[in-house]
Amino acid sequence: MSASDASQQANRAGMDPKRLVVVSYLVFGLVIALFLGHVLEQLVARFGLPNGRVLEGLDWKATDVAGVVVTLGAGLFCWFNPKVRTQSLDVANELMRVTWPSWEETRLSTFAVVVASLVASIVLFGIDRFSYELMIEWLPSLWSKL
Repeated sequence: MSASDASQQANRAGMDPKRLVVVSYLVFGLVIALFLGHVLEQLVARFGLPNGRVLEGLDWKATDVAGVVVTLGAGLFCWFNPKVRTQSLDVANELMRVTWPSWEETRLSTFAVVVASLVASIVLFGIDRFSYELMIEWLPSLWSKL
């Protein structure tokens, strides 16, 4: 599949940049809410404050709900702030234009990097070994003969 085929397929799939931004906000928001809930739980435990269960069926504590509320507030701020929203949509538009390498290109590039790394390691090993021999074996024996 060529790059133009991939972009046409993305356009046919109804990939709207606004949809990409919303999905990104939701995914990142979920991760941040979980992280923030754990951080707040550690802070509450550190100061010895109570952290009672708020939603029994879901086993959510007050810190989990606070993390979700803070993250939801931050997400809404980002969505309704014109500068942040425009920037997010610009990033999504640029991502829609990205052409990803094919599997063959990725495989060849990886192979080239591995070969170059091996060659560099052999050259560096040779330089290191020569320097060791020079500093430890040859120069001390020359100095001892002087």
